[in-house]
Amino acid sequence: MRKILIRGARIVDGIANTAFYGDVMICQDYIAQVGQISPNSDSFAKIIEADGLTLTPGFIDMHSHSDILQLVEGSASAKIRQGITTELLGQDGLGLAPLTDNMLDSYRQHVSGLLGNPDIAWNWRSFADYLSVLEQAKTATNLAVLVSHGPVRMAVMGMKERPADKDEMNAMCQLVTEAFAAGAFGLSTGMIYPPCVFSSKEEFVALCSIAAGHDGIFVVHVRNERGEVVEAIQEIFSLARDTKVAPHISHLKVIGRENWGRAAEILNLFDQAMNEGMNASFDQYPYPAGSTMLSILIPAHAHIGGPEALLARLGDPYMREVLARQMENGLDGWENICTAAGWDRIMVTGITDGPNKQWEGCSLAQIAQHKNISPQEVVFNLLIEENLHVSMVNFSMSEQDVAAIIQHPCGMLGTDGLLIGKPHPRAFGSAARILQQYVKEQGILTLEQAVIRMTSRPARRLGLTDRGIIKPGAKADIVLLDLAKVEERSSFENPCQHPDGFEYVFVNGEAAVKLGVETGRLSGKVLRK
Repeated sequence: MRKILIRGARIVDGIANTAFYGDVMICQDYIAQVGQISPNSDSFAKIIEADGLTLTPGFIDMHSHSDILQLVEGSASAKIRQGITTELLGQDGLGLAPLTDNMLDSYRQHVSGLLGNPDIAWNWRSFADYLSVLEQAKTATNLAVLVSHGPVRMAVMGMKERPADKDEMNAMCQLVTEAFAAGAFGLSTGMIYPPCVFSSKEEFVALCSIAAGHDGIFVVHVRNERGEVVEAIQEIFSLARDTKVAPHISHLKVIGRENWGRAAEILNLFDQAMNEGMNASFDQYPYPAGSTMLSILIPAHAHIGGPEALLARLGDPYMREVLARQMENGLDGWENICTAAGWDRIMVTGITDGPNKQWEGCSLAQIAQHKNISPQEVVFNLLIEENLHVSMVNFSMSEQDVAAIIQHPCGMLGTDGLLIGKPHPRAFGSAARILQQYVKEQGILTLEQAVIRMTSRPARRLGLTDRGIIKPGAKADIVLLDLAKVEERSSFENPCQHPDGFEYVFVNGEAAVKLGVETGRLSGKVLRK
């Protein structure tokens, strides 16, 4: 039986509010003992002297977009090198299962536009099949998966821009029920993304009731994160009251300069929810800039009918004039990121190889000036020429609001990283940034608070009783770091840089990182609720 001894570490166990010094024994894939352990070199395959190092549970990423990448490259380098040992997939209602034959071409085209032509067999159809494919692929991190509203709706009614009828809702409920039976941890939706945006309250109530019945969480990209952010969160809490589902808000934030300083107002909603007994929570990436696909800058009505219909509208001179005015002046009910950030604060980040690759890292204002056209024309042309496959970063938040949100006891770690092109640095540095900026430099979180936020709190949210903590019997997902050396090295200019200070990362008892270097071990597991 393989045993590893870690000696003399400062242990932050994800449970107590005070760190302590001690030893940890790993036996196979679990923690066998915590405390003062007498070393016997004959009984240990390895002894790690951890004087000066801090030992924590493996971090849990509550908002990961690694769904496809885990099938292409299981090393999960961006995550494992910052101490993340578990990822929650299927976010924003944009997951990969179920997958019908009718959906296959559009999915292949989308992935090809983002990643080139990865070698993916696409040999799953049901949610259960997708979990099996993930298992066969092997990964460095553990994977928990949400059933996503988008593919469920598309499997039943395609991209139709209308509420579902009774039979369609019943069919969707059946697919969601099957996903929970297969091991889904919750239901996700993106209320700004087609086709989820076309859903009625009755549809959300029906699906949330299924999730609640299976003790699953409801993970939501809310309808508005700008001027109507309070109403958007209240909408989700109202659904939670009606269905008894546990709500979890994705990447909690408030955007638009005119809304800076409203963090206390939205956090008060969570305080009120907790006071009434609601099990509400949220995740957050620790940056004042967001990231998503460039197409979100186009008003929602232009997306009706799917990608081909959107591209046709972008190529129509009359519609370009209409959309340009709406992007400049706004539209009732639409969250306009163009004006929330400003053209000079929206940066193109991910483009596949081709003539537009040169614009990665440039703002829309810079590109417009270079080409002597309007920023709206830049957006239209890029989306047409790149078949919609362009990602962006937008600087639309206040650092003071980010810092206020990160201190709330409902919050958890979420990277929300899109690992394409020149990505948002959150994909590589979120955990390190929390430890460096908010623990070491600003001191607004204690080390213990930061660790709980990234470990035991998300583990409890997912119902994982044997992860996110350091205690005998728990799975050996362990991070060993030199806190003095922990430093985020990724930046918006050069984002694909791993942080310093992470010496060892164990996943299920196997070292995925050893002395700061990846080992290539793929010991992650597909978790089922």
